[in-house]
Amino acid sequence: MAVTSLEALIAANGGNAVNILRNSKIGMYVYPVVAPEFSNWRVEQEAWRKTAVLFDQTHHMDEVIVEGPQATEFLAHHGINSFSNFDLNRAKHYVPVTPAGHVIGDHIIFREREDKYILVGRAPTSNWLMFAASYGNWNVRLRYDPRSPSRPEGERVLREHYRFQIQGPDAPAIFEKMNGGPIPDIKFFHVDWINIGSKKVQALRHGMSGAPGLEVWGPYKDKDYIQSTIMQAARDAGVNLVQCGSRAYSTNTLESAGSPRRCRASTPATA
Repeated sequence: MAVTSLEALIAANGGNAVNILRNSKIGMYVYPVVAPEFSNWRVEQEAWRKTAVLFDQTHHMDEVIVEGPQATEFLAHHGINSFSNFDLNRAKHYVPVTPAGHVIGDHIIFREREDKYILVGRAPTSNWLMFAASYGNWNVRLRYDPRSPSRPEGERVLREHYRFQIQGPDAPAIFEKMNGGPIPDIKFFHVDWINIGSKKVQALRHGMSGAPGLEVWGPYKDKDYIQSTIMQAARDAGVNLVQCGSRAYSTNTLESAGSPRRCRASTPATA
């Protein structure tokens, strides 16, 4: 007889939830492009507790850019969030729902202009927003950048933006070195501009490994320069900055009860 609840499923397996997970038929989740390990996952996990770690978030999330005269109205209509206190250079969790109120998923949403937002997260939410824009009469433009293929098989991978996170107790020394001086005092889930070498980049303040950190992003063509400049800034600051692979990356939110989808902030932004 088919089970109808998680409780029944666990009972049907002798109360052993671990056995269910080990024998799951859905297959292994693959983080695209980024190596599983750069050194090994133990060293990489230890780094965000003791020194600093560099996460490459460029490839495993969708990105949807929503802009136009009715961008705010469109997003507010399809989500539970209030936009009345959502100023420029802010970020928050955005939760879209169906007309019946059923939750579709969530994205992290960034407000770049009065009429432009960037949403980052998993595909179901992206697909729902594109569907909603297509059947509705909204004066908006949506540009969709899907996550990188799980197995590129040697094909070139291109994205709209690179996205890196720098976390750990020694991260502030790296920020100051790569910025050429102290960075602005960025409030939680706010965005400001900083320098990484010769490039000005946007930086989101949050924390996902038990300590404050920054997420930086910009045009994908700058990715190699940004990464090498961050690594050099760490060396110049005398900090052991460890590149983190996908195996360790997927576990870091256990430190701070963050979103498992995004491996993101320890406290969600206000609705």
